[in-house]
Amino acid sequence: MAAQFDLDALPYVDKQIDEPGMRTQVDKLIAAELKRMPKPRDPSALFPDIDLFKDRALLQQELERVRKGKPMEPTLDLSRYQLEPPSTSTPDNDNNTNTPLTASEELPEGKILWLKALGNADAQLEQQNQRILNLELIQKFGANAWNVHNYQLEYDLTNLRKVVDDKKGEVLELNKQRKRDQLEVAESLQRLEAKWAEMISATLQVEVASASLESELEQLKAYEAKLVKELGIPLESADSTTSMAS
Repeated sequence: MAAQFDLDALPYVDKQIDEPGMRTQVDKLIAAELKRMPKPRDPSALFPDIDLFKDRALLQQELERVRKGKPMEPTLDLSRYQLEPPSTSTPDNDNNTNTPLTASEELPEGKILWLKALGNADAQLEQQNQRILNLELIQKFGANAWNVHNYQLEYDLTNLRKVVDDKKGEVLELNKQRKRDQLEVAESLQRLEAKWAEMISATLQVEVASASLESELEQLKAYEAKLVKELGIPLESADSTTSMAS
């Protein structure tokens, strides 16, 4: 259970802070009180450690690779994004040279190469068409979309500023109410403080008078004992004689 602190402060009534050396003493007391108060929790402790992709080893390996900044293995094959004509020669493994294709050799293998190049060209053409279409869509609708997005951001900003202004107004009104409440009870507090001072003074006077009477009583007792000793009358007899005389 969190510790509760009773903060007693009347800044609009108490003027002792203006006395020399009082502000330094107050700062020391505040620092000592802050040391006693529980420290705020570390924000990172509010969120437990999360093991991402614990059931997917492949994704864990990829996450670890990205975390360490290592390049992707194997690297992406970028040849599919290049538009090159098919090769018209075949490598000669014996002599490490490129041998031009003959007419008879070109028919089966050359056709496959040209078909692959044609498929790659079709893919590149479709990709360019998609890019052109996206650019046209952005040119047609992008400005309005950004305007709507900016309007939403401005609307959110206006709402946040309104919330901040409302909170500042509440804080200001609270401080005004505190000042009014303290000034209203200031006269009563001053009257009670004056009465307390009078009672303390009266109590001190009673204590001084009591001490004076006790001292006088001790002196009388000493004087009585001296008389009894000089007259030779026992103390009990002196008391009885005094009682009969009275």
